[in-house]
Amino acid sequence: MARLVINPAASRQPRELALPRAPLLIGRDPSNDLVLPDAMVSRRHAVIEYRGEGWVLRDCQSSNGSLVNGDRVEERPLRDGDLVAIGGARLLFRDDEPQADGPGAKVIPHPSSPRLRCADCGAMLRANDAFCRGCGAKLAPAPIQARLVCADCGSVVPLPARFCNACGRELGQGTAPVPSPPRPASRAAGLFELRPAPRPRPAGPRPAPPLRRAAAAAFDWGVVGGVEVLLLSPVLHYWLTLPPAQAVADVRFTPILVSLALLPLAAALAALYFVHFWGVRGATPGQRLLGLAVVDEDGRGPIGVPRAFLRLLGYTLALAPLGGGFAAALFGGRALHDRVAATRVVLRGDA
Repeated sequence: MARLVINPAASRQPRELALPRAPLLIGRDPSNDLVLPDAMVSRRHAVIEYRGEGWVLRDCQSSNGSLVNGDRVEERPLRDGDLVAIGGARLLFRDDEPQADGPGAKVIPHPSSPRLRCADCGAMLRANDAFCRGCGAKLAPAPIQARLVCADCGSVVPLPARFCNACGRELGQGTAPVPSPPRPASRAAGLFELRPAPRPRPAGPRPAPPLRRAAAAAFDWGVVGGVEVLLLSPVLHYWLTLPPAQAVADVRFTPILVSLALLPLAAALAALYFVHFWGVRGATPGQRLLGLAVVDEDGRGPIGVPRAFLRLLGYTLALAPLGGGFAAALFGGRALHDRVAATRVVLRGDA
């Protein structure tokens, strides 16, 4: 039966999770089958699913990626003993079922491979067995394999051998023995060693500096304010040039109607400016000028028109208490509108 050993190098007894034939969802969101509460883990990070003859790990376009035996992968078949790294968690994949290369494939062991039968009862063994499955006897570690270096091509050749398996030359006087590395002490007869891997550096986009965000906002509001002044200047000029003695009741109906129509139009143009550039282009002109971008919590952008409308609503709410909703952004945190829309402002080169 296939299973995952979660953080196998932990000091206490590691947790094991049996793998069903249905896809196993892994991520930070509580709706996943395996929840990893880690900031470097995406909401929906990866999936382990059964396909035909074996298990496959598929990365769901996560921000920090998924690693199998140290290699970043998008999709990789899993073998018994593979170590998967997702954020700061380590998942050891174990599968008790024998694996073959295909239907009806015949597995031929290499002559230098360790013995595959128990010396006491003759039962078949697997390479990672520490005890015999037939009689329960403890199995001795496999002998260290002697090797030589070919003098012609420099390849390492396992012994016994008379010819180099890389260039075909006879191994003569110029060969030198190569000391084999010490075998790690592990429960699996020294086949692999589980070490706590160093915590990977977050590969996600970096938050935008507060001063750069403030400068971008000032630029954008300057552009919006200039357009608003040009649009409303005829109305302002009309009302400012009225004679002081003229009563409001004497004003014609047309100027009042135009004034009432231009005010909501000016507000709609300002809203369209931010919604379009946030949701469709990924950044306003001021943010593009200063190398910033608006992304979602997983680092993807543009954020889309619906989320941009939600961000604009939060922006309006942040302005209400004398701009208090922007205070958190001054100290490197998330402003109110970013919390409402689940967005972030990051450096554009990292997005």
